[in-house]
Amino acid sequence: MLAVAERAQQGFFDASWCGKVVPRDSFFGLLAEHGERIVSDEDFADCYSDRRGRPSIPPSTLAKILLLAYRCGLSDRQAMEAVRFDLRWKVALGLPLDHEGFHPTSLVKFRARLLLHGKERVVFERSLQLARELGLLAEAAEQVVDSTPMLGAAATQDTVTLVRSGVRKLLDAVRGEDAEAAAQVERHLEFDYAKPRQKPDCEWRSRPAREALLTRVAQDAERALRAVERAAELARAESVAEASRLLRDLIGQDFELDEDDVPRLRRGTAKDRILSVHDPEMRHGRKSQSQRFDGYKIHAAASVGEQPLLTAIEVTPGCDYDGTAAPALVDQQPEPLRPKRLLGDAAYGDSETREQLEKRQVDVLAAVPEPPPVPSGRFGKRDFRIDLDAGTVTCPAGELAPIGPPQRSGMRAAVFPAAVCRACALKPGCVPGRRSRKIDLRRREDLLQAGREALKDPPTREHLRRTRPRIERLLGLLVHRYHARKSRYRGKRKAGFQALWTGALVNLHPIETALATATR
Repeated sequence: MLAVAERAQQGFFDASWCGKVVPRDSFFGLLAEHGERIVSDEDFADCYSDRRGRPSIPPSTLAKILLLAYRCGLSDRQAMEAVRFDLRWKVALGLPLDHEGFHPTSLVKFRARLLLHGKERVVFERSLQLARELGLLAEAAEQVVDSTPMLGAAATQDTVTLVRSGVRKLLDAVRGEDAEAAAQVERHLEFDYAKPRQKPDCEWRSRPAREALLTRVAQDAERALRAVERAAELARAESVAEASRLLRDLIGQDFELDEDDVPRLRRGTAKDRILSVHDPEMRHGRKSQSQRFDGYKIHAAASVGEQPLLTAIEVTPGCDYDGTAAPALVDQQPEPLRPKRLLGDAAYGDSETREQLEKRQVDVLAAVPEPPPVPSGRFGKRDFRIDLDAGTVTCPAGELAPIGPPQRSGMRAAVFPAAVCRACALKPGCVPGRRSRKIDLRRREDLLQAGREALKDPPTREHLRRTRPRIERLLGLLVHRYHARKSRYRGKRKAGFQALWTGALVNLHPIETALATATR
């Protein structure tokens, strides 16, 4: 080791010495020997100017530091400490032994630069390119899709704190434009907003008292908005307009105006409810009936070869249905890698998802979502025989009803005559308490029928059962080993940045093994 240290003091580490400091088949050895194949300065050339500004830190070096930070679960400051003190990091980055590292803000500015220039996908795409060169990824006949929760970085706020924080954000935006105008707006307000997280006094155990306070808070927010709107020139300022829109959304999701234009608490919870002023894009989500989370969803597609790889990653708000992200997962892949068929769970088997993928010439192998089971002795939609070619629906008693024309929504329906249902012996189990039975059909009922028919084949059903779980291991690596369960950043795009770079780490895992085997 002493000889290696002496050699390092004379200049940079080179690949011939990295095996004596770190194992060649480790991630540090991979970056030391094959770092240029994973990421290079040319990948970021569009983000920099050749003739203006000070010389920058090599962007490939910063990219490797980010990969190491995500792999080890380190913050920017901790990563730069590792660059300064950890010999393995110096070997991986090709830095001299006495290198003092860089300032942590270098990584902050580097991420901002990549997002500004739309380069957040570079490392993930390079991992796929390298996998293709090594023969780990070929043209995909089929891929597996699934999602996993990503917890938001901002704290979830209750209604009082949420609205008060929205008012504070509006006041700060106005103050940034005109301090005197901000003081005038504050004169119209009942509450003090110096500390929005400090709630006004209230008898919180009393429901009427809580609702009365909520009304007062909403009224105060309305006063702030109207005071800003009266200053037309101030309201047009970009920061003020953005803060005003956010506060208006915060009021609208939990309150409604009565006939006297007084905000009253709305019953129920809005599906697309904003949870935090500090990250307005995060949402309530459910992975199952019993598992709720606040944040985003990471959607992924993966190849199904001997060495599965992530081929596409998308991040959406936590409330989004899984199937809505499937078209985006297909669209972001280059033509040679686009699958002919996607395998997934029932979240990808609805008619809307199948229709969107049909437009992209992609089949879907997934269970069709079924309505809740009907009580015993009752007839559900599945007990009726739907013949789309003949345009008829046959009930359990053998009666026919024609399928009506499409409605504005695209839905169709078959309505059995009331006289037929009234005389039917099966009426108590089919339409108790109603005159006749109506069967609603989806706009693309044919795709649902095809999906059910495909899974009647035992080999196809077994293939889906054995293949679909393969992506779960990759998502497990993503969220557990590479720390993507919780977002480091606020905002959907930054959360997507983290998901893509940790996705590249997942792909580099088999690439690391393949390169180590090839160099033995």
